[in-house]
Amino acid sequence: MYYESFTPVSALLLAPPMRFAEPEVPLDDSTPLREVNQKLLMLLGHELGSPLTFILAYLRLWQERVTEVDRDELNLVVQQALTLKGRLDDLLLLEQLETDSWRVISERLSLRTVIAQVKEARRAELEEKYLTFVSELDDVAYVQADREMLFRALDHLVANACKFSLPGGTIRVRAEREGAMCRLSVQDEGIGIPPEQQAQIFEPFFQGDLRRARRYNGLGIGLKLVRVIAEKLGGCVQVKSVKGEGSTFTMSLPLA
Repeated sequence: MYYESFTPVSALLLAPPMRFAEPEVPLDDSTPLREVNQKLLMLLGHELGSPLTFILAYLRLWQERVTEVDRDELNLVVQQALTLKGRLDDLLLLEQLETDSWRVISERLSLRTVIAQVKEARRAELEEKYLTFVSELDDVAYVQADREMLFRALDHLVANACKFSLPGGTIRVRAEREGAMCRLSVQDEGIGIPPEQQAQIFEPFFQGDLRRARRYNGLGIGLKLVRVIAEKLGGCVQVKSVKGEGSTFTMSLPLA
C-alpha cells in the first residue's frame, strides 16, 4: 500500500487532463534492450498517470454509493488500481531522480517514525503471511534525508522482504552507527538470491529467471529505485544473501 491523500472527487472529475512532455525514445542498434524497455515504460507512466487518476476518482465515488456487499468487491478493484498507481509513481520518481528534476528536501528525520509508517503501509502483507516485524535502532534516532525518498526506499525493501519471505518468518529492520553514517538494513528469512544474480539485482527489470518473474509480481525497478535514492541521499546500498536462507539489504545514510 501507499499513503494516499486524495483530492475531492468533484475536483478530480472537473479538472482538465494533465499534460506531460513526451520523453524521446531514440532507438538505434547500440541502445541496450533494458534501456529501451525503461524509456518505453517511462512513456507509459506518463500516458497512464492521468487516466488512472480519473479511474480512481470514479471508483472512490462509487464506493460511497454501493451496498455493503458490493463495496467489499469494489474495494478489491480500488486496491488493484492503487497498486498500479504505486508502480507508475515509481517509474515517474525514477525518471525524475535520474534527470535531476526531483527537488531533494533534506531534513532531520526520526527513523522510528519512518519505520512505523512503513510497517503500517505493509500491514496487510505482514498479516497475510504471519510475518513478525522487528525493529532494532540501537542508539541511532535520526538521519538526514528527504522524507518521501527515504520512505519509498525503505518501503520497497520491506515490500521485497514480505514478497520473498516464507510464511511465519521474521523481517528485521536494524539501524547501526558507523562513523558519520547510519547503516539501515532490512533482513528477511526468505528464499535468498543465488550468488551469480546478486550483481544484477539492482539493474532495472531484472527478476531472475522467468518462472520467478511470473510468480512474484512487479516491474523489476524497485531495487534500482532504492539504489538511486541511496546515492542521491549521499549513501549507497549493498546486499548479502544466501540462497535458501534469506537476504539483508543495507542502505548507508548520513546521520543527523
